[in-house]
Amino acid sequence: MRLEWFRNFKAPLQVLIFSGLIFILFLFYISLSKFIKPTITSLLVPPLKLCEDISANARYFLKFQDLAEENKRLKTKINELTTQLVELQEASLENERLRGLLSLPQRKSLPSCAALLIGKDSSNWTETVMINKGALNGIKKDMPVVLGASLVGKVIEVYPFTSKAALIVDFNSKIPAKVMRSREEGIVFGTHQARRSVCKMKYIQDVEIGDKIISSGLGKIYPKGLLIGEVVAVQDEKNHLYKIAEINPAVNFSSIEEVRVITGQ
Repeated sequence: MRLEWFRNFKAPLQVLIFSGLIFILFLFYISLSKFIKPTITSLLVPPLKLCEDISANARYFLKFQDLAEENKRLKTKINELTTQLVELQEASLENERLRGLLSLPQRKSLPSCAALLIGKDSSNWTETVMINKGALNGIKKDMPVVLGASLVGKVIEVYPFTSKAALIVDFNSKIPAKVMRSREEGIVFGTHQARRSVCKMKYIQDVEIGDKIISSGLGKIYPKGLLIGEVVAVQDEKNHLYKIAEINPAVNFSSIEEVRVITGQ
């Protein structure tokens, strides 16, 4: 009888003992938690810090990628704007040159033809250029070549579609001219000095540095009043009867691209 009762009581007793052990462990955990929690926290801080650093680096990398893309777009835009600026500057310079060409008085007695320079020949004695207009455009030998109201030279050879013109600095160039201030007349010769585009005016007496020299209109080639250049130096001839004036041409021959050929007198 007693044995049977003990068997029936054994199951609840086991549950009671297990519950008691759980309760004791819970109390033990509570009593030690103030010591365990700091340790656990200290162990978790480094991984959490590492995760935070990784997250910050990831955000920085993504931001850097965005900045790189933006920088690339801005560089592309700058290149496009630079190209447009160069095109606008070139158009502006071309417009100025064309307006200079059109500044030549368009009188019926002075018809002219616009032409582009397509070549240049500079040797020990000659200074010539090729233009893209020829006999089929009404160009003839000895026609004057101008840039605006300044004298460039004259046509010396004519082909069907092109022509060759000698510049005023060519060694064979001779131009009837006058000093604008004193109205004294003389002859302007091309000198073709090395690395210098200069002319010299001879058979004059009243001339000074700074004087403007223009075509006199004598002869049958150059119209009157075309600007040749400015006097930069004056010296006496050997016989002391006349002076020699060194002239800096009004035209910068190294940069001209378009000219006009006067096709009629």
